[in-house]
Amino acid sequence: MSTYTARVTRDQDAWMVTVPEVNRVTQALNLRQVEGMARDLVAVMTDSEPDSFDLVIEWPDHIAGALDAYQAAGIEADQAAERATKARRDTAAMLQAEGATVRDIGALMGVSFQRAQQIIESGREREQGRRTKSVRSKKATKRHRATAN
Repeated sequence: MSTYTARVTRDQDAWMVTVPEVNRVTQALNLRQVEGMARDLVAVMTDSEPDSFDLVIEWPDHIAGALDAYQAAGIEADQAAERATKARRDTAAMLQAEGATVRDIGALMGVSFQRAQQIIESGREREQGRRTKSVRSKKATKRHRATAN
């Protein structure tokens, strides 16, 4: 599959899209149109279908940098949310193991006792899911060994 590059620059009221591999330029009135316009240009110039090739869009440096920063921040936020969820479950489970009531756990964690109960149950369900997967994995390993012999 061929790969083409669409280099995007701003030109007053439009976005100029240069595709060096076909030595042509097209324009898009907004950023949503860039890919479609570039694909149409390549398709016309190469007598191919717009989805029959790969297209790499090279945005201006300031846009590419902002998009990269945005995507990195989103990944960091997702990872932080996962850590917070794990800490919330672990804390609730530890407090319960220490004998704290659901109402006490809720008060200490700054949530309602109903939410504390949900957190505890989600931790149990997650742990039970791990055990089930582990048991399935062990059974599959035993079956594999039995059939291999």
